[in-house]
Amino acid sequence: MSGADREKFPEVDDAHLRLSRTKTWGGLETEAAYGPPEPDADYAEQLGDPGQFPYARGSYPQMYRSRMWTQRTIVGYGTPADTRAGLEAARAQGATGLDVVLDTLSQEALDPDHPMFGPEVGSEGCSITWLPDLEVLLDGIDLTATDIAWHATVGLYPLVLAYAEKQGYDLTRLQGSHMPDHVTLTLSGYGEKLLPVDLAQRATVDVLEHVARFTPRWATGFPQCYNLRERGLTPVSEIAVGMAIVNQTLADLAVRGIGVDQIAPSMAWVSTTDVDLFEEVAKFRALRRVWARTMRDRFGSQDLRSQRLRIACHTSGRSLPCQQPLNNLARATVQTLAAILGGVQSVETCTYDEPVSIPTPEARELAIRTQQILAHEVGAARTADPLGGSWYVEALTDDLEAAALKMLGQIEAQGLLAAVGSGHLEELIDQHNHRTEQEMQSGERLRVGVNAFRSEHSTPPPRFQIDHVAVAAHVAEFRARKAARDLEPIRDAMRDVRGATAAGENSIPAMVRAFGVHATSGEVWGAFRLGLGHPYDPFGAVAPPLPLD
Repeated sequence: MSGADREKFPEVDDAHLRLSRTKTWGGLETEAAYGPPEPDADYAEQLGDPGQFPYARGSYPQMYRSRMWTQRTIVGYGTPADTRAGLEAARAQGATGLDVVLDTLSQEALDPDHPMFGPEVGSEGCSITWLPDLEVLLDGIDLTATDIAWHATVGLYPLVLAYAEKQGYDLTRLQGSHMPDHVTLTLSGYGEKLLPVDLAQRATVDVLEHVARFTPRWATGFPQCYNLRERGLTPVSEIAVGMAIVNQTLADLAVRGIGVDQIAPSMAWVSTTDVDLFEEVAKFRALRRVWARTMRDRFGSQDLRSQRLRIACHTSGRSLPCQQPLNNLARATVQTLAAILGGVQSVETCTYDEPVSIPTPEARELAIRTQQILAHEVGAARTADPLGGSWYVEALTDDLEAAALKMLGQIEAQGLLAAVGSGHLEELIDQHNHRTEQEMQSGERLRVGVNAFRSEHSTPPPRFQIDHVAVAAHVAEFRARKAARDLEPIRDAMRDVRGATAAGENSIPAMVRAFGVHATSGEVWGAFRLGLGHPYDPFGAVAPPLPLD
């Protein structure tokens, strides 16, 4: 929008924060919420009005009329400088939330000079390994005033804390979020080599305890069920497995003296929406009801913020085929609509070219515009729980909840960590994937452009091009700066990480100190692995910079 337009229509510049119109397109006024004329006891117990326990109809009374969902876009590719440029472009297009995704090596705490994975550096996200990387990416961004959501789990939180301490920030005012659900990563493809289940749960509990005690404004995407859905969970099993992870973690935190009301308000369920609009809407409604009752009845929550679940949603990348990719615009639009009708608090809309390459700037802009059209033209945000009271949606909500609770009971009877370690949960996912593939082959399940309605003239979209020269220079600079370090402070810091971990102490303070003396993610995480009796490098190709004995 030009400066002249901002002066003429000042309210439009703030449209990402509030609803622009409460009337229908034809001019009829609408209420903030609707419900039965004479609510009975069953209505209050099973549904309640929006903003009331058990929050099936929404976490807040007026939902998007009081505050719009956060319209997020993911950025992350190449070097920290590349991704910084992408963040600025996303801001200019109207994204209200900055989301940074890390590349595969950074996600797995492997340094960019790891001998086995050179071509992967920067290919599916930004290469972030140590403090100098954050100093480039975050230059001039105040982390006490800007909320960056990090699509990262392993090692990210202590690295950001080390950066914040160097900048002199008050950690009690530190903003941002990340996804410390390591058990989900174990299930969604990382496996026992990279994330043994004991190590995964220990890392999660260490992070959440530290968040509760020292960074109260830091949010946690927990549980991280998006990855599990992309791996193959259904809406029912998303609720069941996600709640099993939450229940186990809250029980582990209680042993450390962290009560539910100290940590649950900082949690936001990371979810997805697939193409079945009504099932996904019902899932969100059932999920809030299960969460609210679990927090209150099982864990004794007294704080309504703990019982009132917030949901961060990313539409399903798995559902977008590479064939006829422009069809994905329709899929992503329906999925975004399902998230809004289901009452989530933030949305990231997949780009249509996601199955082809890293999103192009044009595709990212279309994804943001999709959310803006749904909010300000379609009217999806005008009233809370617009599908509430539909016989179909209410029955589907009840059926989803019942099936999810049954599955949750089966998982907890075995024990979450045992169910993960034995492969039982991965088998559950594989069975669903196998059924889906059989249905695709038989024609029972149709996917437009893939096994039905195929076109002979589909034109592939333009591909995003990574600057491989810049990535190579980034890796070369990393090697040179790493070789020039004084290794003694780094060895001492790594010893502290290993020692604190082995002694059962919270490992985060020692990790922060290690990052502060320019240890790398691979080194810090390697010391953590040693403290739990696992190999320093899961692939056996890298040794510590100095002996740690």
